[in-house]
Amino acid sequence: MRHMAISKYALLALTVLVMLTACTSGKPVETPAAMQAVTLQLQWFPQAQFAGYYVALEKGWYAEEGLDVTVRAGGPDISPATAVAGGNADFGTYMLADLASAVQQGQALISIAQIQQQNGLLLLALKSSGIDDPTDFVGKRVGVWLGSWDAQFRALMTQQSLSDNQYQLVSQGFSMDAFLAGDLDVASAMIYNEYHVVLESGVAANDLNIIDYADYGLDFPGDTLFTTKELVEQNPDLCVRMLRASLRGWEYAVANPEEAADIVLKYDVTGTQTREHQLSMMREVALLVKSSDIRPLGYTDRADVLRVVDTLQRYGVLASPVQPDEVYTNTIWESATSD
Repeated sequence: MRHMAISKYALLALTVLVMLTACTSGKPVETPAAMQAVTLQLQWFPQAQFAGYYVALEKGWYAEEGLDVTVRAGGPDISPATAVAGGNADFGTYMLADLASAVQQGQALISIAQIQQQNGLLLLALKSSGIDDPTDFVGKRVGVWLGSWDAQFRALMTQQSLSDNQYQLVSQGFSMDAFLAGDLDVASAMIYNEYHVVLESGVAANDLNIIDYADYGLDFPGDTLFTTKELVEQNPDLCVRMLRASLRGWEYAVANPEEAADIVLKYDVTGTQTREHQLSMMREVALLVKSSDIRPLGYTDRADVLRVVDTLQRYGVLASPVQPDEVYTNTIWESATSD
């Protein structure tokens, strides 16, 4: 009996020692099996456009929510809507207008946060081309990111009574090389990225004509964070945790643009991005993300969504009516920001 008692005490001491070691090792006690794997599909390559997500990942804020998040890079031929609707990703980023178009086409997707509150999409032409507005596109080569970024462009063409056979629509790649080489007369550009790429190449700002969608009543809010309607209905807690960490990342990125740019660069596996460009992008993106102190970060204004769907239907981009509530919900945002 004495030997049995000693064995029990020895076992107890060993157990305590193991627990103390785990607590002081600096490693999380939680096992990987307790973490929930989640995939976020981006529209484009790693850049400050998505800084909030990379910051949340780098700071461990997704992990704090019990999420093992994989941020998957996109590109001109990748559709986040298709990836999420097809079950290849859990969440995605998409422009509001293009998400509305995907919903109208039968994809059961829904925005849970309006990350970019303002429009950042432009069209660029050299002044020397003589292209001042869309009516000058006739007979010209016009570059557009087709499939994932073209809802506003198609609305603009209909508004301006331009048919597809009046200009040459070119599927624009990930760089501005074709535009700079003169192979495109008009190119799509984001104010926070491609516009600065052109300026950094040596083209002076006063040598460019900017065709701003806002001048034609098409200044729609930009990137949303979206998922499937099924996930929102069946696992709202997962959506809340994903959004809460993402908003935390965006809040930090906007307040700390230099650190956010450095974090983004850590995820650029190509090594082609520069700090100067990412920092300028971060500062431009911050203006779109927090465009007003009145509208909270990530909140979706129903009036904005109504304006988008009504405008897209008016110009035939949406073949049938779409109700705003089919495109977005604020219920996840309300839960994520309630604490």
